[in-house]
Amino acid sequence: MRQKKKQQISARQVIGYSLSFLFILTLWGAVRWANYRQTFTIDNIRFTGLEILEKKTGQKMISDFEIQSIHDFNMIEMAHTIEENPFIKAARISRHFPNRVKINIIEREPLAILNMESSLMIDNEAVVLPNHPYSESVLIPILSGFNNAKDLYPEGEQTYSVKVKEAIKILNQLSNHYPKLYENISELTLNKDDEYVIILTDRPTKVILGKNDIIPKLNILKSFDEALGQRQLTDYRLLDMRYKKQLVAREWS
Repeated sequence: MRQKKKQQISARQVIGYSLSFLFILTLWGAVRWANYRQTFTIDNIRFTGLEILEKKTGQKMISDFEIQSIHDFNMIEMAHTIEENPFIKAARISRHFPNRVKINIIEREPLAILNMESSLMIDNEAVVLPNHPYSESVLIPILSGFNNAKDLYPEGEQTYSVKVKEAIKILNQLSNHYPKLYENISELTLNKDDEYVIILTDRPTKVILGKNDIIPKLNILKSFDEALGQRQLTDYRLLDMRYKKQLVAREWS
C-alpha cells in the first residue's frame, strides 16, 4: 500500500512539474512572440520623389490606414489612395523587412500655368493641377487667351478645352525636341483670330504660328534657329509662320 501511495504522489509531482514547465514554456513563447511581432512594428515610412508636395502631405494621405506592423496593410489599396491626389501620377509601395516601408511617388510635372483667377497648372497629359504655392516660383509658360470657363478645368482630370489640349501638344513638342525654345517661352496665347502665338521671355520676340500644321512649323523654326549662327531668335521682333513653308522675319527697328 505504501509503495502504491508513493507511486501516486510521485505521479502527481511529475504532472505538477510538467504543468509548471508547460506554463513557463508557454509564457516564454508568448514573450518571444511578442518580441517577434514588435520586430515588424513600423519604424520608418520613407517617401521619395516628392518635389512639389511636402512629406507631411504624403503622411496625411496614408493616415487613415493606421499602419502598425509591416504585415497589416494592403499596398495596392494604399497606392490607389495616394494616387487620388491630383499632383500624383503614380505611387509604388514596397516593404523592406523587418520594419520599413518605402513609398516612391511620381508627381505630375506642370508644363504650363493657366491664366485664370486662380493659378491652375497643367501637365503634359493636359491634366489640371490645383492652385499651389509651387506655381509662384516655377518658370514655365503661361497659357492666355483661352476660354476660362471653370467647368472646362476640373482639377485632377484632363481639361475639356480642345484649344488648351492643342496648346499642350505644342509645348510637349517643344519641351521634348526643342527645349532651348521651351525654356525661353514667357507665354503661349491665342490671338483674336484663334492663331497660336509664342511670346519669348527676352525682348520680347513674338512667333506667330497660325492655326494649322503647327508641328512642321516648329521644326522649320528650329532649323532656322540652328542656321542663325551667332545670332538668336530674339534678334527679331516678329517671326511670322502663317505662310506655307515660309518664315517671315522682322528685325527690331
